[in-house]
Amino acid sequence: MNSDNYEFAKSSYPQSVSDYTSYSDKQWNYLSDINSQVYSTNSGLTLVTWDLTSVYSAGGLCDVSDLYLAVPIVMASVVSTNAGVAVVAPTAGYSLCSLKSNYQNLIHQIEVVANGKVVNDMQPFANVIKNFQLLSQLSSTDLKSLCPSLNINECLDNERSAKWSPAVPTATVAQSGIGLCNNRPFSGVAGSVLLNGTGTSGGAGTNTTIVNPPIAVMQVPSQNNNQLNNAIYNRVSRVADVSPLGAVANANGYYGTSLTASGSTPYLLSSSQLAAEYKSYYTVVGNNAMVWYDTAIIPLKYICDCIDKMGLVKKMDIGLRVYFNTGTVQSTIINTNGASANQTSYGAYSTNFANTCPFTINYLTGTAANGGFTNATDALITAGVFIQKVPQTFGSSISIGLGNTYSIQSHPLPSCRCYYSMVKLDPQRMLTYIEENRSKQIVYENFLFNQYSAIGINATFSQLIQSGIKNPIGVAIIPFIAASQFNILGTGAPLGAQFASPYDTCPATYAPLSITNLQVTLGGVNVMNTSMFYTFENFLEQVLLAETLTSTDIGIATGLINQSWWEQNRVYWVDLSRGRQADKDTMRNLCISLNNNSGVIIDLMVFTIYLDKFVIDVETGIVVK
Repeated sequence: MNSDNYEFAKSSYPQSVSDYTSYSDKQWNYLSDINSQVYSTNSGLTLVTWDLTSVYSAGGLCDVSDLYLAVPIVMASVVSTNAGVAVVAPTAGYSLCSLKSNYQNLIHQIEVVANGKVVNDMQPFANVIKNFQLLSQLSSTDLKSLCPSLNINECLDNERSAKWSPAVPTATVAQSGIGLCNNRPFSGVAGSVLLNGTGTSGGAGTNTTIVNPPIAVMQVPSQNNNQLNNAIYNRVSRVADVSPLGAVANANGYYGTSLTASGSTPYLLSSSQLAAEYKSYYTVVGNNAMVWYDTAIIPLKYICDCIDKMGLVKKMDIGLRVYFNTGTVQSTIINTNGASANQTSYGAYSTNFANTCPFTINYLTGTAANGGFTNATDALITAGVFIQKVPQTFGSSISIGLGNTYSIQSHPLPSCRCYYSMVKLDPQRMLTYIEENRSKQIVYENFLFNQYSAIGINATFSQLIQSGIKNPIGVAIIPFIAASQFNILGTGAPLGAQFASPYDTCPATYAPLSITNLQVTLGGVNVMNTSMFYTFENFLEQVLLAETLTSTDIGIATGLINQSWWEQNRVYWVDLSRGRQADKDTMRNLCISLNNNSGVIIDLMVFTIYLDKFVIDVETGIVVK
């Protein structure tokens, strides 16, 4: 569309003071969950339930699309010896752990029930497909303004800072983990670093001390040396550090554990004042346990399309069942950074996350004075994320139980909340709206999930994905590095799925895995003319090309996904929405065939997106499906 036409249409639109807003009032309320503050973790998942059937306004309407969750998150970590005895927390401990991008990755699956009818099926790994859809729909302006509140920072996770490390590190190699690792919040290193190989003092290869991280340094030439994952860095820095560092206040002196700092100017805000406004903050408690308090804001319209499409209703007869990813990870430290070597390395890990690990254990190097670990006796990092409070003996279900009992203060928000808005219209408009929508049809997106494991190198995959599906609009094929590929050069046992790794930002990111000879068959008819050697240009054709409001119709990407990001985080999307109406109303089979063109064995997640519908009476909330 030419911008001249847009300006002309804007000028031609009738304007009126009385029509400036349709609402005469809008207020926000919330309902707590019905868990009674009991959030027990079972097989890596915590079930939280809301009952919104009582939400009703005689003189107003409820805007269902405004629903959002506020979830109290407590993350804790302890550094210990092999015997499970805690040692001193690193001075840069505030950056040791951080949630992965997008609070949606805390959710594994969600069910929405309207008037007793299931309108959003409880499909697993809802976070994976919804994260991709959100990235393909947000704009750069959204990324700057809205996204930080959703824990999606002003930049996406840096695809150039990831590194593939399939082997267990040795005692002389610095390594930030096993598998696909992207857990370095700082581009430089503290302590001593080897410049450009070995050499004599004063010449090439001289050991040079870098004392203040993060300072970029020259290392042995490598494509991803000194690459900073700015997204992790931003997620770390958004949490206020109120942990004590002697008599010095942290975070530019703003915050402290009390209002009076010994021998110094009082802090601007104390930890109790931060807690009063549910501000995210980090502190260290007894027995050197590091604790992060955060409040996850999750708009439901971004994860359940039926919530987005329902609109204004008089009675919101809705129930929610949400499974959150919670649990514990224990990571080994092969060795720490001494006084004259940069050799900190993370090794194998144990986990009780059944599905997604929603946080990363970030790579800290350098001497203890520069933020690293204390000494070579540091052998384990035990870390977990929970709702509202941390179990006193967290980590006991992992391979090495902690020797101390940790009594960690609960989150200041006592329970999970679901916020909703109540609006009022002038009586005539409200009457008209209700009369016109006593049988309002809601058409929305839903999805079905399939998972396939161990597709060999150069192997062909051909499978019936869905039998008898109506109104499919797209299929997303996301390859992951198979669990069997971790430690392929070492002697350790496979660690687990890529999305369960605390070293990888997956599933906020994926992997640079190649699929060729891709063909999708719907109802026995090939969707594409030929089998595709799928490239970013094909991705653009399928999902991202759109008109733009400029003086010329050039067609641009509307989302945040660009070529460099996609090539490192492959998602293969095929549009299924086009076709004759008679075909769309018919039950059809969906088949996929492809070839694994990668150097590792892969697993596949396949998400089939389809249109569903129901009819709602906005006056009574009665649903016909």
